[in-house]
Amino acid sequence: MITTENNESCRSPLVSIGMPVYNGEDTIGDALNSTLAQRFTDFELIISDNASTDGTERICREYASRDPRIRYVRQKKNQGPMANFEIVLNEAVGKYFMWAAADDVRSRNFIRENFLFLEANRDYVASVSPVKFEGDDYNEVNMGDFSLDDNFSDIRLLKFFTKWHANGRYYSLIRRHALLGLSISKRHYLGFDWMVVIHLLCQGKMKRIQSGSITLGKCGESNTTNVFAEYNKQGMVYFIFPFRDLIADIYRNFPEDVRKQRIRLYLRWFVLSYQALKLNIIFTLRGRS
Repeated sequence: MITTENNESCRSPLVSIGMPVYNGEDTIGDALNSTLAQRFTDFELIISDNASTDGTERICREYASRDPRIRYVRQKKNQGPMANFEIVLNEAVGKYFMWAAADDVRSRNFIRENFLFLEANRDYVASVSPVKFEGDDYNEVNMGDFSLDDNFSDIRLLKFFTKWHANGRYYSLIRRHALLGLSISKRHYLGFDWMVVIHLLCQGKMKRIQSGSITLGKCGESNTTNVFAEYNKQGMVYFIFPFRDLIADIYRNFPEDVRKQRIRLYLRWFVLSYQALKLNIIFTLRGRS
């Protein structure tokens, strides 16, 4: 069960922003200020508080009382991170949608510039500005936000799997219809955010524009040992081959033109798994020291 504070409007906003949060009192203020300061103002902001035990609820209710674009949803019990990402998507009503983490900050022109690009380029399903981690430099390969704009979905996927990356394009502005029917909460495996992007790439192109920016918080799961630790508990096979379930999911659910590339994809996945295994060993040893 959930309790919801609704702010009704006469029509649906053009953009829905979903902000899942759990115990984010140290960072969510900056994230909210960054969102509410956007030059593009026709949006709703849906916050799903995953039963936080710190001051997150108080902060969110205070912001919601001041801005009618905010819809605050508090979960009665913790639903898990993937379910919380799905909750904000299911609550959305806008033509466009984007996830906004509770420790990320966007430039004031982020929504406007990406909205204008998508409105002018109907063959793209998503668009993002340059992404970096707090304190780091922009690197479109390491951050995984480079454009994937080939005309064929199998080529786009091969390029997506070039190397291990932070999947910055997950925080793109997305055509919401392209996400309909996608279940996130059932995909409890390493790379679930990659699967969301793969789902989008099977439908269209993704763009990295040059204007605007996103700065990701250093404490996000993708930038900590937690990204491996949770899945290591499932057994040695997941330690050695962390993308096992991701790869199986791709073959179960995606088009034949993707499966035709299976040899090339297997080679890419083997390289990625080797890179992930090395990182997993490093992080595991650090955790024990």
